[in-house]
Amino acid sequence: MESTDLAVKIAQRIAAHEDSDVATLNPPIHEVIDVDALEALIDSRPHERTEFTGTVSFDYREYSVTVDHTGAVSVTGAVSAADPAGSNGASDRRVIYKSG
Repeated sequence: MESTDLAVKIAQRIAAHEDSDVATLNPPIHEVIDVDALEALIDSRPHERTEFTGTVSFDYREYSVTVDHTGAVSVTGAVSAADPAGSNGASDRRVIYKSG
């Protein structure tokens, strides 16, 4: 899986929650998470495989996005009901790593 594929997969899951087109997502996924680093962590090529078996979660606007060690992506709704600044997700770089 190439990082572009993972970025597209993440964007598609978020767009599905919003019933919108991937091209209209703002900010773009690459402004919120380093998809290349995420891909390197879960890379499925045997000669570069890591022993990572957990999950990585990050916030994208009001969504919590989780990618597991297989590259499966899940998106859940509102992370926080109180966001007085109207954060667009780009300024909050919270990433949670859970080892399996």
